[in-house]
Amino acid sequence: MPRFPQFAHRTQLLQGSVFEKYRSRMQAQGERLVRLHIGDTYLQPVYPLPIDPAFRKVHPVFNRYCNTYGITRLRKALAQKLQEDNQLPVTENHILATNGATNALSIAVHGLVNPGEGVLTLTPSWPFFMGMVKMAGGEVTELPFYDRLQAGEIASITEYLEQALQPNTVALYLNTPNNPSGVVLTEHQLAEIAAFARRHHLWVISDEAYDGLTFDDHRHISIAAMDKMFDQTISVFTFSKIFMFAGLRLGYLAATPPVVTELNKVLVHQLYSPSTLAEYMMLEPLTTRHQWMPEVQRHYQKLRDLMVDALQFTVPVPAGTYFLFFSLKPFLGKRTYDAVFEQLLQEGVSVAPGSDFGQHYRDFIRICFTGEPPERLRIAAERINRVLLQS
Repeated sequence: MPRFPQFAHRTQLLQGSVFEKYRSRMQAQGERLVRLHIGDTYLQPVYPLPIDPAFRKVHPVFNRYCNTYGITRLRKALAQKLQEDNQLPVTENHILATNGATNALSIAVHGLVNPGEGVLTLTPSWPFFMGMVKMAGGEVTELPFYDRLQAGEIASITEYLEQALQPNTVALYLNTPNNPSGVVLTEHQLAEIAAFARRHHLWVISDEAYDGLTFDDHRHISIAAMDKMFDQTISVFTFSKIFMFAGLRLGYLAATPPVVTELNKVLVHQLYSPSTLAEYMMLEPLTTRHQWMPEVQRHYQKLRDLMVDALQFTVPVPAGTYFLFFSLKPFLGKRTYDAVFEQLLQEGVSVAPGSDFGQHYRDFIRICFTGEPPERLRIAAERINRVLLQS
């Protein structure tokens, strides 16, 4: 059973890129190397593209295959970002570029979890992660956590986690800032989780998709930055959220070089590499992030406050992310959950059903307050009030 530091058996059956064993010698040749090893073309596209000519001139190989770990310039820039913003002890060799955080989480699961082994999943949880575990043949143990912690219902995180640990548990899935609850774990709370993971030699898959998206005085802390946690943590990030570019499908993970090497083996067998064009496109936004990111955070906080104030009932106020997440139980009366959900749709408001985020949240809904401009949010709030508060 591959608890930390062992990997899943399937990675032993895979080799990396077919050129991996020659990479160092090829790199040593530099520009002297005549590259005949990969099925690519020296030509740029001969048809019109909606890409600025200046960009094409600076990045003439934007249309070609890249290093399966990601382009060197991006990995170096990401390492600097993680050092400065997340206090992670990384270099470019600790970074693996991926096709969004979704791809990063998928290869992490396939690299760490054998069929029949378990992942302790703190819920409410991003829905697709649990599906990834099942696709890998693993077993999900759901533990309702973030909302109960927010409500003060968990006296001891350590004791609460211990009672959920199974004999086959090899990994723990952590998501802070949390989608959908908006909870941002504190340093003390993360320290308890870290001690639990170390004590039981569990891998930690740390989903940090909402890195950079906290409000008020809340601060996001990467668990891998905590004492003795970097070696057993896979930290996952994306350009889909604070960078506002979900359509680019670009993310990355940070881990020790041996972990990066193993997960790259999985990645090349799933999609070979992420988009070269996408990686070049994110270089400038990454290096200028401190110029524009604070204003994005302030704007999203205003949208959160607008939505919370416009609703004529009390909801938990998120410390981060895009979402409000709350139970419909107080509003059902004689109606069923499905009936209320249908009424919301009939009124012209779509929300996400809570059941997707874990088996304990079947009466919840998730509202995204960043997906529409302010005037549309006000319309949505009026419609939600009308449906939920009808007598």
